[in-house]
Amino acid sequence: MSRRRRLLVLVSGAALAFATASVPAVAASTNAAAHVLSHAHNASYSSNWSGYAETGSGYTSAQATWTVPSVSATSNSTYSSAWVGIDGDGNSNLIQTGTESDYTNGHAEYSAWWEILPAYSVTISGITISPGDSITASVAKSSGSKWVISLKDNSTGKSWSATKTYTGPGQSAEYVQEAPTVNGSQAAVAHFSTFSFSGLTVNGANPGLVSSEKIILRQNGINYSTPSDPNSAGNGFSVSYTG
Repeated sequence: MSRRRRLLVLVSGAALAFATASVPAVAASTNAAAHVLSHAHNASYSSNWSGYAETGSGYTSAQATWTVPSVSATSNSTYSSAWVGIDGDGNSNLIQTGTESDYTNGHAEYSAWWEILPAYSVTISGITISPGDSITASVAKSSGSKWVISLKDNSTGKSWSATKTYTGPGQSAEYVQEAPTVNGSQAAVAHFSTFSFSGLTVNGANPGLVSSEKIILRQNGINYSTPSDPNSAGNGFSVSYTG
C-alpha cells in the first residue's frame, strides 16, 4: 500500500506539523515503498491503512463523505488521515484528498489536504477543519491526464477544488483512515473517535462494498484501526480506534 507522505517543517528552530505550516510542503523525493497486505480471517491487514479498497481497472473517480474525528491526548505525537483516492493499492501511484486529525506538540490539530505521490501532501488553505465537521471529497478524471480534486466542508460551506495532472493506472479506489508517514517514518496512530464514511461512489456508482474487502490497520501485532462491515447498501462503513 502506498503511504501518504508528510514533511515536518522547521520554523525558528521549532518543529511544526506541515498541516499547520504557512508554506505547504511540496518537495518531491523517492516514494515510500508500498506495504504488502497480509490476508487472514476474511480481512486484510496493513501497517498504515484501514478502511476499504476496490481493485481492478478503469477507475476514474471516487467520492466519499465523512465526519472529521476528534483525537485525544497522547504522550507522544500521533497522526491520522481520513481520505478518498485512486490507486495506491498494489502500485506506487496515488491521487487523494482528505482531512488530518493529529495530536502533536501537546494539542490536537485538524486540517484538509491533497496529494499526488511521490510529492508530499499539500495543505488546503482557506478551509478551517474542526472535529465533527461533515466533509465531502472526490478525485475525478476530467480529460486526458487532467484530474479534478475537490473537498467541501459541508458544516461551514467552505469548498476547494483544483485541476491537477495525474498519470496513474486507475487500478484501485480507496476510502481510508491512515497512519501516515511523517518525515520518512511510519507514524503512530492517533487515538481518534469512531466516525463514519458514507455516500461512497466509484466511477459515479455505488461501490458495493463487501466485508471481505475490509482493511485493518495492524502495527506490532495490535489492531489499531478497524472498519466495520459495510452498511446494507454497500456504500458506507464506520472506523474505530481499537489499539
